[in-house]
Amino acid sequence: MVVAGFIGTASLLASCGGRPSASDQKRPTSTRQTQAAPAAPPSCPDAPKGKVLSKSLTSQATGGTERLRIYAPPGFEPAASPSVPLLVLLHGGSADETQWLDVGAASAADCLIGSGEIKPMVIVAVDGGRVEGRGDGSPPAMERFVADELLPYLHKEYPSLGGRDVTSIGGISRGGGWALFIAADRPDLFSAAGGHSPSGRLTPKQEQSLAAHDSRIWLDVGDDDSLRPSTFELAESLRSIGLGVRATTWPGGHNRLYWSDHVEDYLRFYARAW
Repeated sequence: MVVAGFIGTASLLASCGGRPSASDQKRPTSTRQTQAAPAAPPSCPDAPKGKVLSKSLTSQATGGTERLRIYAPPGFEPAASPSVPLLVLLHGGSADETQWLDVGAASAADCLIGSGEIKPMVIVAVDGGRVEGRGDGSPPAMERFVADELLPYLHKEYPSLGGRDVTSIGGISRGGGWALFIAADRPDLFSAAGGHSPSGRLTPKQEQSLAAHDSRIWLDVGDDDSLRPSTFELAESLRSIGLGVRATTWPGGHNRLYWSDHVEDYLRFYARAW
């Protein structure tokens, strides 16, 4: 069954208020999820290929060096006139920056850009495992790393990146909780956010922030995922304060096969307003 539409919600349920929880893609929540579910990313052999670059960034916020994988679309010119969209992607708990490549973000971008379905975009898959479970600090370390260190670094390295209107953030599981959390706290930086099987909880103040800035929000979850109720509670809570939310459930569990089945759908959402 697929349920799709613009609906809204209460907070994502988590063990600690206002912070992403410890649920992740390696934590089984059903019989289906205990089985092996490797990713099956899309492939378009004839499409022009972007480049995936391995970078690292020393972070004061996390207290270490964080790894990045940067997808540069075909024909990308780092110093061209500022306008290129940027998508920041966060991984699930106990994973790393390679998770989004494993589920096919780069190959999906090649396919969709090659067909003309979406505009070229830069995609940055971010590590952050050393602080993904930390909710302390105001703001917490993950938010400071993404908002105050990662984005300035990217704009310095790639001056052709555009501003808030073409900058989005998304994540899988715990990373989805962080993506929504960061977008709510820093609506000046991100115009859209996606939670893909998101784990975490937003405060009422954060929900109001998303509504006040008319942020574009996507939520999806598998029909066999224990996070389905909390995901749709969040959708209904956001709707109740006037924010339209794309909330969808597809067949599947909490695993890489589910996310790879829908990675093209995710990129279409992020690119919709560009």
